[in-house]
Amino acid sequence: MDWERLKRQLEQILQTEIRQVHVGKAEWARLGEAGNLPVTASREREGEILFPVRVDGDRVEAAAVSAAQLTDTERGLVEVALETLRLSDPAPKRKNGQDALPDIVREWVEGQIAAGELDDRDPPAQLSAYPVLYQERVPFLIVGVYDHEGDGGVQELQKLLETFFDSEILLVPLEGKEWLALAGKSLVEADDEADADETMEERLASLCEGLHSVLLNEGEGECHVTVHYPVVPAQSLPIAVARMREAVSVGRSQRVNQYVHLPWELYLDQLLSPLSRADKIRFIEQVFKRKEPMLDDETIQTLETFFELDCNVSETAKRLFIHRNTLLYRLDKFRQESGLDVRNFNQAVHVKIALQLYKVTKRH
Repeated sequence: MDWERLKRQLEQILQTEIRQVHVGKAEWARLGEAGNLPVTASREREGEILFPVRVDGDRVEAAAVSAAQLTDTERGLVEVALETLRLSDPAPKRKNGQDALPDIVREWVEGQIAAGELDDRDPPAQLSAYPVLYQERVPFLIVGVYDHEGDGGVQELQKLLETFFDSEILLVPLEGKEWLALAGKSLVEADDEADADETMEERLASLCEGLHSVLLNEGEGECHVTVHYPVVPAQSLPIAVARMREAVSVGRSQRVNQYVHLPWELYLDQLLSPLSRADKIRFIEQVFKRKEPMLDDETIQTLETFFELDCNVSETAKRLFIHRNTLLYRLDKFRQESGLDVRNFNQAVHVKIALQLYKVTKRH
């Protein structure tokens, strides 16, 4: 099924975004009860029109469009286009045994997240047939590479990931271009005394950076990568996926031009993200005492590096390839212009938060 191609064509014609979503079969039936709609008819949910793309097993893959963006005629045309696409697509082959595991995991995880049931609980009985889900694994979430349609992309990504991790992995397609990769815990276990000095976070960060680099060079364009601490999938996978999705969402909105999103580095971003634009601007004005802070690119880079290296003057100067006295001059100049001394802990905290909010508000 060439769904991605049709999606791009429809977005151009309708001049609106089309999202790919998954809806449980039971919920899909409930949404159609009022109008006694057949399974293949579109539905409305929370201000969106859902057009069925494929009905497969216990879920419906659907295209979601804002109801306000479509006329009745356009809605009818989209239904006809998707019906034609469905009829041209051969029935999906049934999977058995290990081949069925990715679909089983996807339906379970998406169902738990949709229902808001993210606490650790007894897993479905059908998972007991797969011992791999009862061993600690390291979950990675990759967003933005390879379509789910067809075996070619799946096999190519599977091979690429297994080459990178140098071990077998379980690859699960999730929403849109989201991929969940479950790798063995041995990836983050220390092999020798040198590795023992690394923290778990450092090892996970290194794996994420390497994975992003490989995907960028070998995949289909830019992508976003995140990771979670090791989990026993049958117990904690839904909440791990939900947290990784939140990390990618917050990272993409708060940290422009970054593509590796580490949850433990985003706690402040998650705290600030719900603030309204007006509240963010108000905080910036309160800290800098002016509506438009005097922050050029050099100043921003200097302050961000200074904070990243725990306000260590010597290390910051080395990272920036400047003399220590040059760094002190920049910090003193910033203090004279803003009245804020970032070598003072309380003032450094205020500047750190205000700088983060400033970068976000300048992008919107």
